[in-house]
Amino acid sequence: MAVPEPAAREAASNGHKQDNSGETSGGVPTQIGQKPKSSTLRRQRRKRAARSASERTSSSEVCAPSVDSVQKSIKKNGCCDVSAKCAELVADLKAGGEAKQSAVVRLRGSMQTLAFDGEGCRVLQLALQVTDWRLIAELLPELHGRVLDAVCSPHANFVIQKIIELMPTAQAAFIVEEISGMAEEVACHRFGCRILCRLQEHCASATRSIPLLDEALSKADVLCKHAFGHYVIQSVLEHGTMRQREQVMEALCSDPLAFASNRNGCFVIEAAMSYCSAADQELFIDGLIRGGSDKLATLARSQFGSIAMRSILRLPGSAALKLHNHLNDVSERLEGTKFGRRVMEDLGLGRGGNGDQELEA
Repeated sequence: MAVPEPAAREAASNGHKQDNSGETSGGVPTQIGQKPKSSTLRRQRRKRAARSASERTSSSEVCAPSVDSVQKSIKKNGCCDVSAKCAELVADLKAGGEAKQSAVVRLRGSMQTLAFDGEGCRVLQLALQVTDWRLIAELLPELHGRVLDAVCSPHANFVIQKIIELMPTAQAAFIVEEISGMAEEVACHRFGCRILCRLQEHCASATRSIPLLDEALSKADVLCKHAFGHYVIQSVLEHGTMRQREQVMEALCSDPLAFASNRNGCFVIEAAMSYCSAADQELFIDGLIRGGSDKLATLARSQFGSIAMRSILRLPGSAALKLHNHLNDVSERLEGTKFGRRVMEDLGLGRGGNGDQELEA
């Protein structure tokens, strides 16, 4: 007996499986030896694809499922029209006076729900901007214990960033405490890297922040090459202490060629050439030159290596001149790629624009 179409769809949505025992996912037997119809085969393929997609989604959830549960609770508690409530809160916060005070009072007990909601997170960011920090400080305990969840949330991470930016350091201390011991994981997260960048920009000198940032810097060699981690290292170079910059440069000097040729490492080098001391910059350049003329030419001809090279050549002083002289010796080998020719143009080497036209003709 064939399974009716609605029942088949329901079986697929409930994740029932079909095995090799001759029964469909709904438990309806098929005749042994009978060739399944093409429509049946298509339904089976759709079911398998749906199960596979569901399993991939489940396995990719690194964070606790609390974000989904919060959003479901909004509907369960009769708050389906979140957009209207958020619009009302925004209007009252912007109005000021008693309307703003009333809006802040209505935030109490809803901090988590709003923080993890697409529109609600904007309400909280606005409240942080227009409300006296003392009033907001009374609401922040509602977010305690949820920082790691917020790091994984495309919405709540913005609330955490705004707390770091606008609240006194003491009020943001719970954020540091909850991600301590997870610095590398947070730095390598798509949203988490933003949290560490804001801490570096606004709380770097705070007593509680220093151990967390040191924890991240202990993995500087990994973070420099990471797609998200390198943003944290660039923030350290721009806003950190001299000692923190030295730690980054120590990692870069451990393998200059590898970092310079990396798609993320080259941008860290670019920042290092702007913010590190002249002595540290020269140590790095010497490391590049020790690799030999062949590797230096290969680096200058590559997409990412050329970015690192050009950032060094813009420096004043003898270190950049030293690299200039070594590249001059291999200038003919740079003409083979557009990246090498850009390095030559910056140096005033080679055949310039006419040479480019000849090569591309």
